[in-house]
Amino acid sequence: MMKRRFSYVERDALWKAYDGRCFYCERPVDFPDMTIDHIIPEWLIEHPDKLRQLRQEYEIDVEFTSFQINDFANWVPTHFRKCNIRKGREVFPKRLTLLLLNEAQRHLSRVRQELEALSRKRSKGHLFGSLSAAIENKHITVQEVRGFMDEIECSMHAQEPLVLTFGLITEDVLKNDELPTDVPRDYPYLCDWLELDLVKHLRSIITTPFHYTQPSERWGDGLSVRMVFPGLVNAELEHFERPWWEILEAANFWEIFGEKYSDAFPDQPEKEYFGELEPA
Repeated sequence: MMKRRFSYVERDALWKAYDGRCFYCERPVDFPDMTIDHIIPEWLIEHPDKLRQLRQEYEIDVEFTSFQINDFANWVPTHFRKCNIRKGREVFPKRLTLLLLNEAQRHLSRVRQELEALSRKRSKGHLFGSLSAAIENKHITVQEVRGFMDEIECSMHAQEPLVLTFGLITEDVLKNDELPTDVPRDYPYLCDWLELDLVKHLRSIITTPFHYTQPSERWGDGLSVRMVFPGLVNAELEHFERPWWEILEAANFWEIFGEKYSDAFPDQPEKEYFGELEPA
């Protein structure tokens, strides 16, 4: 399924509301390295019967009025690889889930404050005509100016192609009953097989070119792959079926790399790059 794409404002509000710390390990997380996790996994939206059963068993609607999976009450900031990828598709036990949701509820008022602050910053546009004076008189900070400009730049590049980051933990893969028995179990060979299997599967469901944006990352017990999909028909991704791969991040090219796709890959649109940049 397609994961929710978070806006700059949503990401910024969450990051500030949690004082720039990861929800799970409580260590500092830099804004560019932060991802947003769903305490109750987003994939349950595609399985209404399982979601309905969980809401009943966990008494979600009793504890949390009008609870929605895609809401600040269920979103938390985390480290991209160290914490979020380890959680993956896991559904926490009832007691832990309710504890985490209560903690997220405790931050909601702070999130709203940050959202209001960001809204006020957008109304300060008239100050930019005399930016130096505004900063000198402490009407606005340099950090606020940078945030404002980042937001404007993202909105200007909303049509940039989609970038997806896939991730997995190899230990979980080896426990998966759907993994073919003839797949090599040694880490380097397993990673090669998983990447090639991912590319082949994507080729089978996507009719437009796609390619790696950078080499895959392997850190001993996990693997992540980042690809860009120019011209993608989003509905095609609904056919993605690889149980060991999790889509960790979905954002446009500008949001992730801070530059236009056509500048980073000037020759790419003229070629058919269906996985031509194969894993090393």
